[in-house]
Amino acid sequence: MRWRPRGEKPGAHPARAEGGEGSFRGLLPLMARPDPRRIDLRATLRDPFDAVHVRSFAPRRAITVAALVDLSGSMGFDEALPGHGPPEVARFAATLAASAAAGGDAFTLLAADDAPREDIRIAPTHRRGIAQEVLSRLAHAPASRRSARGLLAAAEDLPRRRCLVFLVSDFLIPAADLADLLDALWRHDVVPVVVRDSRTEGHVPAYGLMEAQDAETGARRLVVMRPSLRARWRAQAHARLEALDAAFTARGRHAFHLVDRFDPDALHDFLARR
Repeated sequence: MRWRPRGEKPGAHPARAEGGEGSFRGLLPLMARPDPRRIDLRATLRDPFDAVHVRSFAPRRAITVAALVDLSGSMGFDEALPGHGPPEVARFAATLAASAAAGGDAFTLLAADDAPREDIRIAPTHRRGIAQEVLSRLAHAPASRRSARGLLAAAEDLPRRRCLVFLVSDFLIPAADLADLLDALWRHDVVPVVVRDSRTEGHVPAYGLMEAQDAETGARRLVVMRPSLRARWRAQAHARLEALDAAFTARGRHAFHLVDRFDPDALHDFLARR
């Protein structure tokens, strides 16, 4: 992480405070940190000006990891098809919960459609078995045929202290609503997780009949697929993703893209580059 947490609970993340344990931060003059227990004899003996040096450490502290999940209609697109819909989001959130527990961090789960989903919510906890509970709640929580406007209200239930928040959505929401949501999360370290279905982006055969379904309303219609229509779908999808990235970048956020199936290795690589 690029920020240092506050707090007293031991964890895996270098904190702002200084102490006698944790990650080595550097050397300081004894007058700046008058603690003779931390005198570095080797550095002191090497100093040509006979200055006394003490070691400075950054204690490691725990944080709260949060998953804020969109359960609007579009997030349940074609739930019957393996590799798509809520099961992949459930696997993603369960992986976050397991990782948080292993590192000594708290984990909290929040979800919403047009209102916060209290049946899904899990308050911040350190218990070890949390990953299985997260998996069960999300995998068996069908996305509604509603909007995602409740995410803004659900965000108010996040802890006041800064958290690492994974905002999980397909972001098929109005630009103004997205801006309001990102602005409401200003105090937190937010990782947008863009849930994508490659079929909706034009990764389909160039010719043939196919049944199209409105992701939010569930309405179905028959479509005659042809190269020009596929190209138009792909162009629209590309423009939408560019607009999303621009909205995130403007607020210093960089998105992780969950395309079709959740890949834990891809998430690990993404977080390592942050």
